[in-house]
Amino acid sequence: MKKLAIFCIFLFGLTPLHSQELTTTVPETKDRSRWDLVWRSAVLPGWGLLHAKEYRKARLTMVITSILVLSELKGHKEEVQRKEEFENARNLFIAYSNFYPQPDPGTMIFLANYQHSKQDDLEGVRSRNDLRLALLGTKYILQLAYTYWRGIKWEEEDNSSGFDFNIRTYSQLDVRDQVRDTFGMDLRYRFRF
Repeated sequence: MKKLAIFCIFLFGLTPLHSQELTTTVPETKDRSRWDLVWRSAVLPGWGLLHAKEYRKARLTMVITSILVLSELKGHKEEVQRKEEFENARNLFIAYSNFYPQPDPGTMIFLANYQHSKQDDLEGVRSRNDLRLALLGTKYILQLAYTYWRGIKWEEEDNSSGFDFNIRTYSQLDVRDQVRDTFGMDLRYRFRF
């Protein structure tokens, strides 16, 4: 389980670096759509934010999602183990009561209490798993909503990278003629990288 967690964190940590290299070499020229971000985040939480070049938020989303998924898997494994212990306790109680025609009341009470304690443990694990699943579902819905909201702003942004460099010249006032005479020219540069 630790190897899987380390692999997920390593994979999610390197994904932004790889996508950064790809986005800096190929300029983006297509139209933007918020639904492009949302469907990506629905498939893999954080992928839409990576596509929108929100690397820190995407990495944080992926790490939190990985932690919650690993916690849910650990809880499921623990629930299976507790269920098996409860089944063994119940089978022990049934086997003891069926094997002895005159069972000892003290032993029967002990086995019944043991069975109830295992049942309480199982119910506690199930309630914690329900809470974990609710947290995972809430986080999933909130990240989709945030990605949609971020997608609205992302659609309005300029597709090209770089900056504009504008030089504007002003007219010169000729005192003799009271006429404005323009001089120079307008220069506009767009640097793309």
